[in-house]
Amino acid sequence: MANLRRALLVLSFTLASVLAAGVEDEFGVQPEIVHQFRAQEKMPPKIVSQLASLLVLAPWIALLAGWAQLGYTPAKVINSIQNESMTSTVSIFSFLGTLAAIEFLFFNYWTHLNLFQTLGYLSVLSVVAFITGQRALTVVQQKRIRHTDPKKTQ
Repeated sequence: MANLRRALLVLSFTLASVLAAGVEDEFGVQPEIVHQFRAQEKMPPKIVSQLASLLVLAPWIALLAGWAQLGYTPAKVINSIQNESMTSTVSIFSFLGTLAAIEFLFFNYWTHLNLFQTLGYLSVLSVVAFITGQRALTVVQQKRIRHTDPKKTQ
């Protein structure tokens, strides 16, 4: 029993003299903090940026050139839309509007929506796009059938 008391006494003196890590320096003078800022990022030359922009715009330029070669002009497109029935025009524009809404949803996902919110909205928009797309393609098919075979009019 005496040995136990002696061991506890030695242990208590040892623990009293040892401070917790970091306590002794808590209120003392601290070393100066020296910040090292990152070096500014190097930008590519302007010609590289301009070539990249041209590369991104190239498919659109090729699309417009292809339409021009096929004879699709804004006047012809507007004229063909005006000659169609109102239901076919509405079905085509509703499909295009649905596609625009999906693109707007992707923009919102990029800016502030999370993935689960985007998937919820996209599930609704994809059903609408499927239905309106099916109707729009039916209108286009009927128009092609009328132009290829004048006897088959519906």
